[in-house]
Amino acid sequence: MKSSLSAVLLLLAFPMMSLAADLAVYDNDFVCVSQADANRYVSEFKIDTQSFGGMELCDSKVDTKKLFNDLQIIEKGSFAAPTGNILVKEYIPAAQYYSWMKGQTRGIQRGNDIPYATAYNSFGYFTMQDGWAKLSTLGRVGTVIHEARHTAGYIHIRCTHGPYEGASTSGCDSDYKYAGSHAIEMEYYARVVTQGQNFHPVYKTMARLMAMGRSNFVFNTSPIKAREVVALVDRAAKPAVLDGDKLIDRESSSLQGGALKRTSAGASVYFGKSTTALDLYSRGVGTSPVQDDYSYFKLLLLDRGQGPDPLKDFEEVDIGTRRFAVGLKKDNTVASYVFADGKWSPFTTSVPNAQNLVTTLVDGKRNIYVRTTDGTLIPYDPLNKQLLAPLSDKWPKDIVSAAVVNGKTLALNVSGLVYYNNGGRWDVVSSLQNKNYDQMVSSPVYDAFEVAP
Repeated sequence: MKSSLSAVLLLLAFPMMSLAADLAVYDNDFVCVSQADANRYVSEFKIDTQSFGGMELCDSKVDTKKLFNDLQIIEKGSFAAPTGNILVKEYIPAAQYYSWMKGQTRGIQRGNDIPYATAYNSFGYFTMQDGWAKLSTLGRVGTVIHEARHTAGYIHIRCTHGPYEGASTSGCDSDYKYAGSHAIEMEYYARVVTQGQNFHPVYKTMARLMAMGRSNFVFNTSPIKAREVVALVDRAAKPAVLDGDKLIDRESSSLQGGALKRTSAGASVYFGKSTTALDLYSRGVGTSPVQDDYSYFKLLLLDRGQGPDPLKDFEEVDIGTRRFAVGLKKDNTVASYVFADGKWSPFTTSVPNAQNLVTTLVDGKRNIYVRTTDGTLIPYDPLNKQLLAPLSDKWPKDIVSAAVVNGKTLALNVSGLVYYNNGGRWDVVSSLQNKNYDQMVSSPVYDAFEVAP
């Protein structure tokens, strides 16, 4: 009775809320699901509610309610007519996601038997893993849609690049035209961005980030192409993008105290216990925090062998065709993540006085290095999980970071100025000459979406 009265009082206090067009985006924003709708979801998708924590109508901390939230988004999401996008191929009719899902689902249960998987489908029976429960609503919805495609017999094959290159794990599709689980998932994300009618702007931002963060490696022949921009954080902890010679301000939640990182989806800010993804394409996110579920910073949402304490530093880096995740602990031990095993290699290699990880040097070379407090740079081989001989040159004391963008090497100095290597001479980047920045990285953006001014 109390919760019913509270709902009535809330509607009286904010009568216009009932007219809001946008679907909820965060779990805490969802109101209680009705008993009738909950019973219908359980019946239509054969949900094992006990495995999810029991029937729950209101509390989104319970996994059952999280699944109800996901199904509500799928059922109530609406789309306009196609506007043209390289990831939208009309594989699944836009108005039929919910009915299609019902036809592809024989049962859904909760489990934690395969740590490296987010979920899996066995002949139409879905098992949602711990990784699914840690994702945002968008990430969970994409996972459910992805798994549904497997029911029709679409399978993954071994990856020729990315984090699973060389592994026996089958995690990729040959190409987008195969129209497998990855393509169906990416099409949904692209539709939300370009055709979504009642999705919150933050949910659309999440969809674009997820489409880019996954499309760039889950197809052995990529459907998208990347180019480089510069991501910056100024002295007021505000983000910006330098796209060619155009400087574009961006919005975000507070970035104070975070470390700007390059990711496969673009750029994120690492806070140790959490990571915030930046929207380099638009200002639609406002000041809402967007948890990074799109790059491999999402590995830190669960303890996968790194321990309960936040890592001192973390980098997701591509070396050649292979993608690595490397972590530095507070005790100065370093390790790489073993994607095929779903866990970190042992943190046994210690680097005295380790300060942070570096992926780009001032001479433009890209790899993974451990930088010590005196500037010594020690290369780390993430494949063989070993340190190499220190470089002869140390990190310059007056340089904060370096980046390579479209073949041009940039350097940010301690005064906040950004320079570029002009044939051996360092000149200030003209479009940034009256600006001061604390952090800078190069970031990929992809041709599936435009970078809005």
